Amino acid sequence: MAKGRRSGMSARAGGVMRRAREWMMEYAYLVTLGAVIAVVVASAMYTQHLRAQQEEAGVQAAAGAPEIGQTPQPTVSASPLPTIAPLEVHYMAVKPGGTTVWPVSGKVLRDSDAQTPVLWEALGCIKVHTGLDIASDGEEEVLCAMDGVVQETVRDDLWGWRVRVAQTDGQEAVYAGLLQCGVEAGQGVTRGQALGTLLQEIPCEAELGTHLHMELYRDGAAQNPAEILPER
Repeated sequence: MAKGRRSGMSARAGGVMRRAREWMMEYAYLVTLGAVIAVVVASAMYTQHLRAQQEEAGVQAAAGAPEIGQTPQPTVSASPLPTIAPLEVHYMAVKPGGTTVWPVSGKVLRDSDAQTPVLWEALGCIKVHTGLDIASDGEEEVLCAMDGVVQETVRDDLWGWRVRVAQTDGQEAVYAGLLQCGVEAGQGVTRGQALGTLLQEIPCEAELGTHLHMELYRDGAAQNPAEILPER
């Protein structure tokens, strides 16, 4: 009998505890819900307050602004355009020799002629002369006539040293009759730069004395070097 009473009391105590937990959970839920509602309401009220302030500021700014009709309009005065004189174009002839120098200082001894055969006394034969023979005094330095790049330097018993230069105008100049060569293949040279010194006489043109034999080629065809040298 006592054991039955203890069981009943334990059951009642367990029911009370369960209802207490349920009440606490409902209370916590209600408190949380109330807090969320309060935050939402406060945010809405603050947003409405800011909007009202902005509208009030906009009305005051509009009231203080001058009417459009009262705003002074800028005055535009038309000024005449300057008169432009017609452009005059003057053409200036440029001589081929304007960017070249004479390689040696003497006079021309024999001109270049690819059509008419001449006597080569030292060789004992008659053939065309495709170079320009220019006299010189002693062992004068041979100057490069035009800017370019040295393509070849060779020496033989008939011509001495020969220097072939690819010029900036697309032609190739050959300087023959040098005693000493001061440049090498692949080297860039400028007009007026020394290429070497002259022989006392070129073996195959010994009858002409100390001189430079200069040749000029365009696409393999012989040209007259005098056509690119300046007047003097």
